[in-house]
Amino acid sequence: MENVVVPLTGEKYTQLNQAQSTADGEDDGRWVACDESGWDGEQLVGRERRFMVFASVAVDDAEAAPLVQDLRERARIRQAGELKFRLFKDRPERRSLLQQLWGPGGVLLERCSVYVVDKEYAAAAKVIDLLLEDKEYDEGRNLYAGGQARTLARALALEGRRALRGALFEELMSAFVTLASQRAVGRQEEALGAFFTVVDRAWGASTRKAVTELLARVRGTRPYAAGLHDEEVEFLPAGDAYTRGGPDGSPVG
Repeated sequence: MENVVVPLTGEKYTQLNQAQSTADGEDDGRWVACDESGWDGEQLVGRERRFMVFASVAVDDAEAAPLVQDLRERARIRQAGELKFRLFKDRPERRSLLQQLWGPGGVLLERCSVYVVDKEYAAAAKVIDLLLEDKEYDEGRNLYAGGQARTLARALALEGRRALRGALFEELMSAFVTLASQRAVGRQEEALGAFFTVVDRAWGASTRKAVTELLARVRGTRPYAAGLHDEEVEFLPAGDAYTRGGPDGSPVG
């Protein structure tokens, strides 16, 4: 059975809303319900919620309805309109009901997926991916070989706060997120200057060798940071989520 992907954004969103309950079948394929929690905008650092969760379950409305009703009755939840996880997380007897659904022998076994993102680590990783990796690639080195990029990202994320005292680490990461986000479009020079001013301050103030050395390398990435919003992004049908396109359209990273 061929999977059907239904986009839920754009000008035709309302036309694609389901007026009827969904049901798996030859015409529609497998229905997958998705939701996210914890997204509060492009500013990934300094927010109240540090983690974002994206979850999905392969189930249609026709199958889900009796499962939800049974869960509601067994958990004795009568007032809430939605069965939010907060209703289960502090009640072991209720949590066990969820475990029965997706645990061994459960009707949703191997049909659920949960992806947890540490937004602070994601921002640190993008300093490597979007700035340093480009520079190193042009100089003939591959940061992804041997897990070097991951090691650098972890060093910045885990040691950054201890290396940069006070609010300097958060100021550094906030300046990078502003530079890389859509907010910088149209005012790239301002965002660029603000970021590298903080980079220089952080490099001079760092008290941990791994962070100091990493920031020294980042200081040389200004030409690459200046082109962050100039590169075209080519989405691929499979494999990497995206790749940079070379002059002839071929992937370069």
